[in-house]
Amino acid sequence: MSLLRILSWFILLLSAGAHANNIELTPDVGTTALVPLAEVYVDEHDTLTLNQITTSATFVPGEQETLSLGFTKARVWLRFRLHNPLPTPQYRILYMNYFLLDEVVLFSEQDGEFTPEYSGRRYLAEHNRSPIPTRFFHFEITVPAAATQTYYLALKSEDGISTAATLMQREQFQRLMITDTIGITLFSGLILANLCFALFMLIKLRERELLYYFGFLLSHHVFTITMLEGVPASLFNMENLFWNRTGIIFMVNVAVVMSVLFYRNFLKFKERYPRFYSQSQVLLVIALISTVQCLLLPHFIGSAVSTILCMIVGTGIMFSCVQCALAGDRSAMLFLLSWSSGITGATIFCLKLWDILPSNIFTDNAWQIGATLEAILFSFTIADRVTTERRMRLQTQTELVKRERTLRLTQEKLLAAETAAKEELERQVEERTRDITRILGELEIQNLKLKELSINDGLTRVRNRRFFNDAYPELWRAAQRRGKWISIIMLDIDHFKSINDTYGHLTGDQCLVAVAECLRNHVSRPNDLICRYGGEEFVMVLFDTDAEAATRLAESLRQALANCILETESGPLQLTASLGIAACIPTPALSATDLLANSDHALYQSKADGRNRVTLAQSDLRAAQSGSVSSNR
Repeated sequence: MSLLRILSWFILLLSAGAHANNIELTPDVGTTALVPLAEVYVDEHDTLTLNQITTSATFVPGEQETLSLGFTKARVWLRFRLHNPLPTPQYRILYMNYFLLDEVVLFSEQDGEFTPEYSGRRYLAEHNRSPIPTRFFHFEITVPAAATQTYYLALKSEDGISTAATLMQREQFQRLMITDTIGITLFSGLILANLCFALFMLIKLRERELLYYFGFLLSHHVFTITMLEGVPASLFNMENLFWNRTGIIFMVNVAVVMSVLFYRNFLKFKERYPRFYSQSQVLLVIALISTVQCLLLPHFIGSAVSTILCMIVGTGIMFSCVQCALAGDRSAMLFLLSWSSGITGATIFCLKLWDILPSNIFTDNAWQIGATLEAILFSFTIADRVTTERRMRLQTQTELVKRERTLRLTQEKLLAAETAAKEELERQVEERTRDITRILGELEIQNLKLKELSINDGLTRVRNRRFFNDAYPELWRAAQRRGKWISIIMLDIDHFKSINDTYGHLTGDQCLVAVAECLRNHVSRPNDLICRYGGEEFVMVLFDTDAEAATRLAESLRQALANCILETESGPLQLTASLGIAACIPTPALSATDLLANSDHALYQSKADGRNRVTLAQSDLRAAQSGSVSSNR
């Protein structure tokens, strides 16, 4: 493979131009595959410095969508130029959806010098400090107005390089993260369901093969796959390079050991197939050797050896299962089907890492797809095995009953009566169980309704003061923890007491309902909060919203209420409201009560200035944040 890779790079070198074209950055340019538009250089011995790379290295066009080199000790360099023709700075995110990269370094050109930014498994501390949380490695790039900048991206990995690099806008990156989260959640849900099933069967049946199967699922489907996806590193800040690199290979080997123990116990080799039991002993020794060597040898060698040994063990398992299936063993047939899906997915993924298969959406996710299908099929196989054994036990019991009937007619009648009584008891127990389940379900529904009633205002159907007292401090702490703005808008219906006195309390209730509906129409983000604070007062908490945005929203609310004509039994009634706003970025020196008090003071200032207006708090709390406002704008 090394000879083929060198030959391919030589051909590209002969056909390469002097430089890659500039990549235009305009708002209408969406997701951009970087590798085909960049220039590539492979430092086979990883000895060149950045200065040598920029002055003497001969780059060739990338051409392919994915940078796929297989297992290599070389450092790969990408050079690309971003051109911003617009009079405003352009922001992009450089994203690589491949976790098995040890070092990812982006060199940005500034004033004739290159500044490095570090990411990759060796620099997970720097990666996890990024303001944009993601499992894979990325960089935020800002190109000044009407400027062209040159960038160098250096990649190195001892697990094989097979990754795409994509430039995208922030909105596109956010959508990608949402899609990625949905995919991981669905995969985790399927694996968790199978893991719970395996645990339930282990507790229920207490059979050794189920213990090995549970260990296989835990080590392979839970630890290996999630580590391969970078979940522990990003979710739990697991930044140790040994664990994120060698740990993956180690867990794969543990999974192979568990699979050998599982399949030979599940197919009962020791009792039914002694010859295959001896073969399984050999496979178990190979798997244990592979497990130990990956911890002792250098990672580049250990991972390659583990790949070969694990494929030998996987092939040996398939061979034994094929022989048993040909002998008519139903359990072996189902096991072979389940195992084949998993081993096929892992093999395709490894062949991609070895640069034998191309990198695409299928080969990139082949391991995960195979593992998911494998877990589902194994669950079906175990369930079928349990059902078959139960059916065989029932058949045996039926034969014994028939024999006893020929010997003892009296005992047969007694047994029939006892069986009937048992069936009746089971039927009654089943009925009681259904009744209890139904009653518990109804109780849960009622509890949910009671909870909803306890946090909602009964008239306006918005959240009540009790919910506000619980939720607002949480939003404050979240904003303080993430360094986000938080704004409060206090709203009071003008002359509400006069409305009650003149038109009656029913009309006053109509006013409250109309105002609440208007607030719901304008404040609809998931993290925002609308509460009836008391009487004719409402409060809105806007997360990640600065004072300027909160003022615009408050003014639109005021205008909407001023344009609202409420039809009452006494004729049309025009509503107006006074609003007070306070906003800040929480700091340890401030408290949530300070912000609420400032918005309340602003509300009373609106009333004092003649009502039907919006007032932004001008207290020391806002002044303390003036520097942050300028920077955010």
